[in-house]
Amino acid sequence: MSDLMVVLAGLNSRKKRRRFYPRNRVYRPRISFLSLTEEQVFDRFRLNKQFIYDLCEELKGDMECHRNSNYALPVPVKMTSALTFYATGSFQNAASGSTGISQASMCKSLSEVTEALVRRMKKYICFPMSSGQMQKTKEEFYKVAQFPNVLGVIDCTHVAIRARTENEPAFRNSKGFHSVNVQVVCDAKNIITNVLANHPGCADEAYILSKSRLTEIFETEITSDCWLVGDSAYDLKPWLMTSIPNPKSPAEHRYKEAHKLTHAVIDKTKRILKTRFRCLDRSRGVLQYSPKKVCQIFLACCILHNIATRHNIFVDVDKGLETPNEDEDMSPAPDEDEELPEENTSSEAASIRMELVREHFS
Repeated sequence: MSDLMVVLAGLNSRKKRRRFYPRNRVYRPRISFLSLTEEQVFDRFRLNKQFIYDLCEELKGDMECHRNSNYALPVPVKMTSALTFYATGSFQNAASGSTGISQASMCKSLSEVTEALVRRMKKYICFPMSSGQMQKTKEEFYKVAQFPNVLGVIDCTHVAIRARTENEPAFRNSKGFHSVNVQVVCDAKNIITNVLANHPGCADEAYILSKSRLTEIFETEITSDCWLVGDSAYDLKPWLMTSIPNPKSPAEHRYKEAHKLTHAVIDKTKRILKTRFRCLDRSRGVLQYSPKKVCQIFLACCILHNIATRHNIFVDVDKGLETPNEDEDMSPAPDEDEELPEENTSSEAASIRMELVREHFS
């Protein structure tokens, strides 16, 4: 018995002396965009090196870690992690593989970059309000199809989200999938000048516009003959020109054709946006985030789109990249509304449109 006690005492003594050391942290090699070729950078991020470098410089004050930490991610790594997600539509586990960081770090980086960009929305998304800006915008639109006095083309686009457990019917759109419906206005150069991103998929275009600041601007602040161009999802207004459903005279046919060509600018803008930033396109899956965060991601992509467009960094929507999923945008095709009567059209709005037809298309 005494021998057994000696053995047990020895084992207990060894346990007390045994020291446990923490496992060494293992880090994946981080990939710097500066080590990539320009072609590789564009393939991964749909942007170029100088653009990414300048963006890091502008946003670094928002994203630098001020704690003493040996493990803080550098701003370029955070930036390229977010850009990878925007550009590829991959979820965190796929996106983290191209930048060498964990899924958790990828998620945090995406939030930091998105929030930093959204804080700069007023700087990069601006509707023309001064007389000089309005005149330039109208002249550029006139070159498209000789449609006069256009300050913007308006439409909405759906961004697919995961099914909600809370208020689920509100986010189910008429195509049967869950989404947020976002209002977008652009100029003739495909620059986005207005975004309203806070409505669920069930909201229609006319309703969203009625809640938009644009309605107040056109009804109280812009007094000259200027208008938006919209499709049949919108009501004809003194400041919003829609197509003529059943044109009869040659002038009405010319108006309709000019309207169609002008409205095509917003369709192209949305294609460019969703081709550059595949996270917005349902072909890569739905966004696994809350509606609020999805709207923030959309705004961030619009800001990046504007900066890239102003710096002449283009994507080819016709070749080299797959075509974005068309199901998100549910506006009728140009000729699908031929026989649909117009509703909620005021006599003032109809009179203004007919005067426009008579003066500019006769």
